[in-house]
This record gives sequence, C-alpha cells and structure tokens, in this order.
Amino acid sequence: MKIPHISILKSLFLSLFILIESPAFAQAEVVINPRAITVNGTRGESITRTVTLRTNEKINNLKIVTSDLLSADNNSILPAEAIKLTSSPTQVIPQELISLPVKFNLQAASSGEFTGEIVFTYEAGEKTIPVIIRLKDPWPLPLIALLFGIIIGMAVSAYSSQGKLSDEVTVNLENLRIQIDSDKVEARSFWSRADMYLTVAKQARDAKQITDAQTALNNAKEVWNKWIYQRSNWYIQFRYYDMLRNRLNQDDLRDTSALYIQALDRDLEQYLQNSPVLSTPSELQQLLDKLSQQINTYLQLKTQLEKLKDLISVLDQPEQRYEWEDKTSELTQHFYMLLPSQETEIQTLQTDINTSIEKLRGLGAQVSEVFKSVDGSPEVGLVIQAPSVWNKDSLQVPFLVKRWRAIASLWQTANGRLRLFYLSSYLISFTVFAGSGFNQLYWTKPTFGANGWGDYFALLALGFGAEATRNVVTQVARKADESTS
Repeated sequence: MKIPHISILKSLFLSLFILIESPAFAQAEVVINPRAITVNGTRGESITRTVTLRTNEKINNLKIVTSDLLSADNNSILPAEAIKLTSSPTQVIPQELISLPVKFNLQAASSGEFTGEIVFTYEAGEKTIPVIIRLKDPWPLPLIALLFGIIIGMAVSAYSSQGKLSDEVTVNLENLRIQIDSDKVEARSFWSRADMYLTVAKQARDAKQITDAQTALNNAKEVWNKWIYQRSNWYIQFRYYDMLRNRLNQDDLRDTSALYIQALDRDLEQYLQNSPVLSTPSELQQLLDKLSQQINTYLQLKTQLEKLKDLISVLDQPEQRYEWEDKTSELTQHFYMLLPSQETEIQTLQTDINTSIEKLRGLGAQVSEVFKSVDGSPEVGLVIQAPSVWNKDSLQVPFLVKRWRAIASLWQTANGRLRLFYLSSYLISFTVFAGSGFNQLYWTKPTFGANGWGDYFALLALGFGAEATRNVVTQVARKADESTS
C-alpha cells in the first residue's frame, strides 16, 4: 500500500528539525570585543589591551594563537613572543563574560607600522582579531634633534648678523693688504692712501664698528682699482714727477729765499699725494705740465735778470751804473716775492725786465748772449713738457692675489669661517632638503617610474626647491648684512 506524498514530506521535515535541535549539531556563537586591536605606542613601552569573550554554548579546547606582525614592506617584524596573554582558559561556560588581558612588549621592536592577527580556535571553529601596532621613537631623541636644529639656526643667524660681516672685512683686509704690499714702491701715493684706509678699516673692525670698517675698505678698493686699471699711465706721470723733483733740487733752483720755488716744491709734492683723488692720469699730466711751465717761467725770468745785471756791469759811467743797479735791485726783490699763481705780476715783471734790457742796449751796453746751465751746457735748463697719456683704454691688469697661508683649521680664520658658511648652505640643501626628499620620493617608493615623467618631474621640482631654499637662506644672511650697513 502506498503512503501519500504529503505524509512522507511531513516525516522528512520532522526528522530534519529533530537533528538540527540536537546538541551534536548545535553551533556555538562566540562574540569577541573589540573586533580589532590598534596600538599607538613608543618603542620600549609595555602596553596592555583587554579582550572580552562571550559564547551562547559551552566551548572546549579554546586556544589563542599569535603570529609575527609584519611591517608594510615585510622587512621588519614584531615577533609573536612580544604578544602575551596573561590567562587563557580552555573551557568557556555559556553566557559567561571572560576578560583576556593581552600584553604587548615593545622593548625590542623598531619604529614603524606592523599588522597581524590573533586567532582564537575551539572545537567548532575559530575567530580572528586583526592587530595594528604603530610605533615611534621615544621623545628625548627627537626633542634633542629639534633643539639642535634650533641651535644651528640661531648660530647661523647670529653669525650672519655679527660674525660674518666681521669675517668678510677681515678677509678683504688680508687680501687687499697682500695686493698693495706687492706693488708698494711703484704705487707711491696710491699705496699710501690705500694703506691709510686699510688702517682705518682695521681699527674700526677691532672696535666692532663694522659699517665704518666696510666704508674704509671700499675706499681702499676704489683707490687701488684706480691704480691697477691705468697702472702704466700713472707710472709714466710718476717718472715725470721724479724728473721735476730732480730739477728743483739742482743748484740753480735751491734758492729757498724765493717764494716762487718754495711754492713750486709744495705744489709738486701735493700733486703726488693727491693723485689718488684724481679721476684719470690725464689730470695729473695737466697739473705737472702746468708746473713745468711755471719752472720754465722762473728760469727765464732769472736768466733775464742775470742778463740785465751783466749789461749794467759793462756801463762806463758810474752814475748810470748805480742808478740801474738800484732799479735792478727792486726788480730782483719783486722777483723773489712772486708766487706762481700771480700771473699778472709775473707778466708785468717780465715786461719791465725786457724794457730795461732794451734801454741798456740803447746806452751801448753789450754782453754775450750765451748763458750756461748748471751742468755747463749752453742752455738755461728748461723743463720739457709732461708726457702724454694713452688715449686707448688701458689694459686692465688683474689683481695679483697670492695664495693664502696654510692654516691649521678653517674655523680659526675669518676666511675659513666664510667658506664654511657658504659650503654648509650647499650641504644643507643637498643633504637635508634634497636628501630627505629623494629618500621619500625614490627610496621609499617601490613603484618609482610607474607614473612616467611625472615621477621625474617630481624629483626635478624637489631639486629646484632645495636650491631655492638654500638661496633664500643665503639671501636672508645678505639682507642682514645690508640692513646692518
């Protein structure tokens, strides 16, 4: 006899329900909180987190398994031994809330982010808790690095505003001193004037008056550049000065009672000493040429007076001779009182002497017209005109800078400190800014080049930014110099 289909289905559903409700087939529901563990800590710490566990059914053989935590690049690990559970029950009673302390020992861990999981296994299944641990270095060393950077910045600022200016003045003083001392003999008044400015600059630097020291140093450079750029033309005029000096020292012009000669001697020396304030050698040439003409004028007047005296000496009548001697004495006295600047008086005296000579010749006085100079030659010792200055631009003679003396330490000299300052700006630019950026954009980026030219332009911008930062730092130092000056 066949059983109806409906009765068979009812029997099957009833059997299935009985099997599901039996303890052998029941599934235990395990609830674990928190669902993930995140730890933000510092190397060397020991951190504890609490995990709670609850189940609706009794579970046996509960095991908690920890594994190594890996860094993002899988190059560093936090070993499983660093994760410990203080208590781990093997059985859990239904509806019982169990607290499981999880201790993370971070003494031997390195800084970075580590990920892993804690696995809870039991008879009917398993549960996992993701674990993320982020570690950083302890605060003392970063704080020291920060303070060290601040100290370096303060030192650079202090050196830029005070020591750097003084060192620059010292270096320029030493270099310019070497240059002028190598050309001391030929430079003459240029050396004297530059040496005076260098002495003033050194005294101002020692007195911490940097602005005054820089001003004096710039004046010394200006004087010395004027000598260097037209050295040959200045030298020609100095040789002509020597010739005029020798002419004034000859016996026929050593008459110190003549104000004219005393004025010429004074003017000649003044022209030499004031050469550094003249714009070009042509100005000195004009002054010396004028002085040579004044010497010739004096010699001509003196020669005419001597001729007048000789004509008087050959007069036959004593009365005429006495009368002309008195007049000649007046002319001679007037001659000794003349100054080179009294051109009108000189012209008048010259006219009076020539008129007297013509009158004496009208009285029949005749003498030889040949007058000898001090060396015996039939000349009156006139002075030639000053040599001309080149019209072409003088060749610029480069500064002859000798090598600096060997020094034990760069920091012990101003020159060394300046070199260290500028070198450090490049080192900071390429090691700190560029180095850290290259490390971030290249070494720590495993897919460099995946973006094509974009990655390379990022490096290009980084290099430009590093140099721009270095330039800003040096510009700040330079602006500090300008504001101080």
